[in-house]
Amino acid sequence: MGFLSNFINSLIGRTAYLAGYGTKSVNVNPDLEKDATCVAILDTNATHISRGQIVHVIKDQDGRIKQIKRTSDYTKLFARPNRMMTAQEFKYAMAWQAQVTNTAFAWVRWDNRMKPVEIWPLVYLQFEIRELIGRKGYAVAIRTPEGAQVVVDMEDLVVLRRKYDGSTYAGRGNDALDGSLEMMQNMYASLQKAMEVSNKVHGLFTQKNAMLATKSAEQAQKDFAKRVKEAEASGGIVALDATEAYTPLTVSTWAANAAQMKELEKRLYTFWRTPAEVVDNTANEQTMMNYFDAIVEPFWEEMGEAFTRALFTRREQDFGNAIMVTSSAATGASWGTKLNIINSTKEIGLLTKNQYLELLGYPPVDDGDVAYVSLNYIKSTDMSKYQVGADGGSENGTDED
Repeated sequence: MGFLSNFINSLIGRTAYLAGYGTKSVNVNPDLEKDATCVAILDTNATHISRGQIVHVIKDQDGRIKQIKRTSDYTKLFARPNRMMTAQEFKYAMAWQAQVTNTAFAWVRWDNRMKPVEIWPLVYLQFEIRELIGRKGYAVAIRTPEGAQVVVDMEDLVVLRRKYDGSTYAGRGNDALDGSLEMMQNMYASLQKAMEVSNKVHGLFTQKNAMLATKSAEQAQKDFAKRVKEAEASGGIVALDATEAYTPLTVSTWAANAAQMKELEKRLYTFWRTPAEVVDNTANEQTMMNYFDAIVEPFWEEMGEAFTRALFTRREQDFGNAIMVTSSAATGASWGTKLNIINSTKEIGLLTKNQYLELLGYPPVDDGDVAYVSLNYIKSTDMSKYQVGADGGSENGTDED
């Protein structure tokens, strides 16, 4: 039994007995993670999604962020999610599971003070929602890849759903891919057979003797093959008489299916809403920006809402506590665009020095969290002192008695 099953088994004691049956998970096509194009798309999306930073923030009553709590237990939770994973690996695993199953789970372990200690992505083959007996609430019965059946309290789970239409508990399946995947597999199989034939049959040997018996023709073929083999060791030249002819075959196994396979791959890119240029790292700046706007940032927003709901009570949320997944607004921008942003904003105090460094991918520096403006590039907080010439000056620039 694998590590994950042993780990989840330890959670059984945290739940009560269950009665009845709830919503079941959708079926997952196993060919999805076997197709090279699908795997490349999933890997691309999960990689970009995992670049986001997960932080604990405080919002005001208008939903605007007024504080980022980088040292809180919740921010630290995502910096080191568990004993086996890095922060990037955890986010990658959640993104991968959410795309493949459309319903991803993460289990939160709490300490005695009800502070989060660890968070683990749960990999499953199937799950089922059930109602708890003896107290209000629900649990999730999970069948792991190793075949173990375990039960987890819903209160300890982060639930991230994709393609969710509200008709069931789980997100919708990827059934729309089944036809394309089946055709792709059939094309790959026929292509492999064609390649095997082309590698074994190299040409046609004919004799101009119409009265030659079948056995005689077969013997002549064997004799010719023997002569070809002997020629390999003696210069590579085969002698033919006037009654013999050899026509080499050039079998193009790829041309017959190239157009169809290209069209099927296009359908895969369309289903995942991921441009092929993003997958093969040839996308221009505008394509990357569109990709982040359409795929990555909405996913970050969904993750933030799911983590917020699982980690904070309703009262804590009313006080503005939330989890946010974010990154530089110019993540998909080119180096030139980032430099233009810096040059356009450096004189108005819009961004701090550390924000500029983050935009360029560099670490922060001491005293880098203040903004500078063009009044000889002083601190924005010292503008009034610069104008009046001394502390405590009046608004009209004179000292008051």
